[in-house]
Formats: sequence, C-alpha cells, structure tokens
Amino acid sequence: MTSNRRGRPGAGFTLIELLVVIAIIGVLVALILPAVQQARETANRAKCINNLKQIDLAAQQYHDAFGSFPSGWFCSPPTYDDSGNVTGGDSNCVPWGPTPYMWNGITGLFLKMEQENLWNEINFNFPPQYAVSGSGANTKYVAHPVNSTSIKRTLEFFVCPSNRKAAATTTTSVPNQTGGANNLTAIMGSCDYRGNMAAGVQGGCALNNTTFQCQVFDNGMTYMNSEIDSAAVSDGMSTTIIFGESLSGTWPDATSCCVRTTMDRTINKPIPGSIYKDVTYWASKHNSVVNFAKCDGSVATISALIKRNVLIKLMTRNGGEAVSSDEMK
Repeated sequence: MTSNRRGRPGAGFTLIELLVVIAIIGVLVALILPAVQQARETANRAKCINNLKQIDLAAQQYHDAFGSFPSGWFCSPPTYDDSGNVTGGDSNCVPWGPTPYMWNGITGLFLKMEQENLWNEINFNFPPQYAVSGSGANTKYVAHPVNSTSIKRTLEFFVCPSNRKAAATTTTSVPNQTGGANNLTAIMGSCDYRGNMAAGVQGGCALNNTTFQCQVFDNGMTYMNSEIDSAAVSDGMSTTIIFGESLSGTWPDATSCCVRTTMDRTINKPIPGSIYKDVTYWASKHNSVVNFAKCDGSVATISALIKRNVLIKLMTRNGGEAVSSDEMK
C-alpha cells in the first residue's frame, strides 16, 4: 500500500523567534554578570583582608621576638665632624623620606611569614637598586646585580587580587628630595600594603603646610629605623593602625614602605600636587572602602568617606585622642 502523506519540513526558528531568544539571553547575561562580578570582588576583598591579617600577625610575632614592631625603612644615620662634614653613615638617611636604594622595612617580616629561603637569598649588605647616572631629579636607578633576581620574587600575600594579578611590576618613578621624579628601571615584586608612617603636622604649622619642618614623621608606627613597642601605643592597640592598602608599591623599595596621613589628602584619590604616580595615599580597588590592619592583630574595613580628622586619630599612636566605634565606620 502506497502512502500519500507528504513529508513534514524540518522544524526551525523563524528570524523573529531567533531575535527574541537572543534578546532574552542578553537580558539574562546583563542580570547575572553584576552578580558574578560582585561575588568575585567579595572573594578578592576577603583575600585582601586575609593578606593584611597575615602581615599583621607576622608583625605581632616580630614584636614578640625583637621587642618592637618592624621599621618603615632601613638606613644608616650620618655622623658629622665639628665642621659639619659627613664622616660616616648616609647623608640621605633623613626622616622625611627614604631613597630608592634603601630597603623597605616590610622585608623584616619574611622570617615570620615562612620566607626564610628568600631572606637567605637576599644580600642585605647591598641595596635593591643603585644609581648609575645623573643626580637629583635626573638620577637613574637599576637593579643591583647581587639582588636583581631576589627582588623580582612575587609574594602572594603582598598582592591584592582586586588590584592586580600576582606578578612582578616595574616602578617607573619614585620621589626624591629635590622635588623631581627618578627613573627606576629595576623590576620588583608588587606590594599593595604599606605601613602607617605618621599623621598630621607639627604644632604651630598650618594644615596645608608641606615643608619638611612642619610634617610629622615619628608619631605613627613605621618610619625611618623605627622601633615602636606596644607600650608606646598609648592611644590603644585596637584604635591604632599599623598597615593599610595602598596601590602601586613594591616590597623591596623603601619608597613604597609607608604612608603619611594628612588633612589635605583623600582616600582613593591622588596626593594633591604630587608628580609621582607610584607614591600613593591609602587606596584600594574595592567599592569605596579600604582595609586596614590594627596594632592588636585585627583588620578593619573603613569607608573612603571617613572624616579626615578621624583617620588622623587612628594613625597617631600617642596623640591622646578618643575614637569611638561609630567614627571608624
């Protein structure tokens, strides 16, 4: 028996149906993508907090071992004869700022962070980089051959994934005392965390006075050759900050060691009038917040909109200020 039924054409989408499906998929992606990005940032921020926690706990162990918290940076103070001539030490060893060939004090934590091999690999008798040409604002620095391999090492706990991937970075400009920018060609491992150097200005100085004589350099926790112990933190360990997030730093370079907190600076914004792109204030890639480690081993998440005078209170170790929990939000 012969069938007379016609074969049915293959089923498929019409152009209109295809466009509708594509539109629906686009809407779903638009709805899901922010949630995925938020979840990723939540995980990255948690990693950042954990990094700060590790650094803070290492600082506590350092204090237990040596009787003080780590220094901001290391250098040998100069000595002078009766005529004012330098007879020893380093004439660049001055409180208002480190020089690129000096070591970042955060390296002192390596033995407390399971980095004994890196500590032994580094020869601290030589600098991380040294000047090869020029002077003042035109000085050019390159990696010292003895430590050129060591300073490239990437340390995961120094890198916040919200900011960048854990890879070596090249610092292209650093500050110097003549007000210019040095060209630094040494490749160094990243560090998104810096110490609390100081806060405010000297008594009798205007808030916007940026002269060296009016800046405070020793009322924080980490500055030149500092050896601050817990007894010196009279404002309270739980209300005094020791480390915080700050972008574009490196762990070997002393110029990446610390942050000075003043009333004219704003979290997550460039330092007013600064020509140094690699010298940053407290900053992060999180959503309007920055993470800080306190002297008691805890980590606090602080709004970028925190009042500037409150932030200064949190940075001074012995200013005699009272800080409430509401002010710290």
